[in-house]
Amino acid sequence: MSLAVTVVAWVLAAFLIVVGVAHLVTPAKVEPLVPEWWPAKRATVYASGVAEIAIGVGLLVPAARSWAAGVAVLMFLAYTLVHLDDLRHTSRATRAGDTTGGVITRGVVNQAYAGLALFVCVG
Repeated sequence: MSLAVTVVAWVLAAFLIVVGVAHLVTPAKVEPLVPEWWPAKRATVYASGVAEIAIGVGLLVPAARSWAAGVAVLMFLAYTLVHLDDLRHTSRATRAGDTTGGVITRGVVNQAYAGLALFVCVG
């Protein structure tokens, strides 16, 4: 595995572990990102936090890296779908991240994360 793949894997791992811990420590800050129609918002935030931490740890383990990166690609693509759903509600935005531009930015950033994870996956 190349040095570039290893570095990207470690950066993604650090990001996912920090974000996952944030989901567990401050779930109320993440809950607004869960679609309004989705049931069990708090449980979803906790579950996604645990998943992000697990994927992050997997990215640190060379034997699990490709698998973890593949799961990360799917997760980031799923989050992008949520951001697309958010576009229906931008007229009610009270935070900059919820405006049309903010939602599009979140989607593009998620696509970038998915691209990085794909880079690690195909290594």
